[in-house]
Amino acid sequence: MSIDRTKPIPLHYQISADLRRAIKEGEYRVGDLFPTDKQLMEKYGVSSITVRRAVAALVNEGLLERRPGKGTFVKREPVEETLGRLTGFFEEMKARGYEPSARIIFTGPVKDPAKERQRVPELRVFGDEPLYIIEKIQQMNGQPITYLRSYWPYEYGSRLAEEDLEHRGLYELVEEKLGLVLDRAEQTITAGKAGKREAEYLKVKVGTPLLIMERTAYDDRGRPIELSINAYRPDRYKYRVVLDRNRPRPGSGVIVE
Repeated sequence: MSIDRTKPIPLHYQISADLRRAIKEGEYRVGDLFPTDKQLMEKYGVSSITVRRAVAALVNEGLLERRPGKGTFVKREPVEETLGRLTGFFEEMKARGYEPSARIIFTGPVKDPAKERQRVPELRVFGDEPLYIIEKIQQMNGQPITYLRSYWPYEYGSRLAEEDLEHRGLYELVEEKLGLVLDRAEQTITAGKAGKREAEYLKVKVGTPLLIMERTAYDDRGRPIELSINAYRPDRYKYRVVLDRNRPRPGSGVIVE
């Protein structure tokens, strides 16, 4: 397969999709030794980070198994999709054919981290690290969808703020510019109401019901690198989960209307 760099779909998505197809069609069978990262880099002409992301997705789905000192092996018969894939807003929108963008509200260091940790207890996951906040409105085809407050260790947040955050997703930049590999996230979704700030930015009335998502993202070394608190307009954004007693099924994820 030659990946199409003109498509809005991220390269690691295209590669993981091609590898998933190859496993499903029997090019790689259960128990087979899978190509090394270097071999995949040469095959697709991409960076090591892109390959690691693509392979990590298949590991998380249970299709591949990494054995230290031995390599990566095909683990079991594939499934079409799994629940809970860790993606960012820009990735989700591009994969569905929409045009994502953002309007930056504020970027800068958290001036009083102790006070902010009292207000947002989840920030304690970072310990006493200096923190950096990125505040923005995420848009789909020019329409506001999400009011996002994204907290980072100062080292990472300050470097991300130097990039084009209006046209590129945070997770894409994390892996391309910071050299980090996102591994997993812990996420909760609850109901909330729009205050004055959310109402202004999302163009809704004060008191309008919102979806509130809190997510803590970790890299492949288990280090917390981001805490995001997102307020979504539920008339334009829904989250659907399909549950199966025996195995994951396709059809879960984000729906944009």
